[in-house]
Amino acid sequence: MGDKKFMDMGEAEKEAFSSLMRDSKDREALAEMIIEYIQPNHISTDFISLLLNARRLKPGDSLVKKIRKGMKVHTWVPGSIGLKSEITVTDRINHVFDAAEIGVMANEWELESGELGTIGSIRTEAMAKLRDYYLNKVFTALTSIWNGSNTPSNYIEVSDNINATVLKNAIDRINQTTPGVKAVVGLRSLLTPITAFGASWSDGSANQIVPENISEIMRTGFLGVYYGAPIIALQQEYDNPEDYNTLLPTDKVLVIGEKVGEFITYGEPRSKEWTDMRPTPPYWHLDIVQQIGVIIDNAEGIYVIKIT
Repeated sequence: MGDKKFMDMGEAEKEAFSSLMRDSKDREALAEMIIEYIQPNHISTDFISLLLNARRLKPGDSLVKKIRKGMKVHTWVPGSIGLKSEITVTDRINHVFDAAEIGVMANEWELESGELGTIGSIRTEAMAKLRDYYLNKVFTALTSIWNGSNTPSNYIEVSDNINATVLKNAIDRINQTTPGVKAVVGLRSLLTPITAFGASWSDGSANQIVPENISEIMRTGFLGVYYGAPIIALQQEYDNPEDYNTLLPTDKVLVIGEKVGEFITYGEPRSKEWTDMRPTPPYWHLDIVQQIGVIIDNAEGIYVIKIT
């Protein structure tokens, strides 16, 4: 197809195109322009920092949280020796949740031709892929912490769409187990049905219209707060137009409270880059590694709604 298009060019166009391709700088500029149009998608919102406290530690550090227990108040009778309780301390240690690596290689002759894009654009794409991985991994872990077998109080399955009763119960539960709901988070497609019941408020016997909510829904097609809980809508992203694999869970809504845990990165991403001169043509290699960790202090502060 490319050869036919080249043959269909006029002589002046052929000469201009050939002149462009002879110069390495121009070839690289052309490669950057093409890649800009076909660049794969990535998760656009760093939503993990919106849900968990984020912390950066040095490689090799361990996050140890000490819990002091044993202090009790006893009834005292004048003249008696008061009862004592022994203080104990337990450690909660964060283990590395994952150590992710992305490794790529490329024929150096193809890199020089501009066919694969620039090394800088490949490095940027690899970093974005690594970020996609751990954002998806952490969110999937949070939405999988409860299921129908291990808790009757923090998990529910709903057919078709989320509804007012389910969402209110989830928010009530998290308000009981944490200082308050930090967010209701999920795909926008899963949260949009809230607009069908969020425009009014029911006292149990009658519905009261909330004009501000109606105005927001009509203006934006969405509702940012329901029952006092902020709603974070995530846009589904697909890895590329050909494979079309989803990057975020498609069937879970998470109601998460304040101070339920922390997300940790261990240092900056570490990279290794070299050229293997043994084969012909030689091959350029790039490895990038990132260590991350998660500690959940209060699993009762997470409520999972599964849409079936």
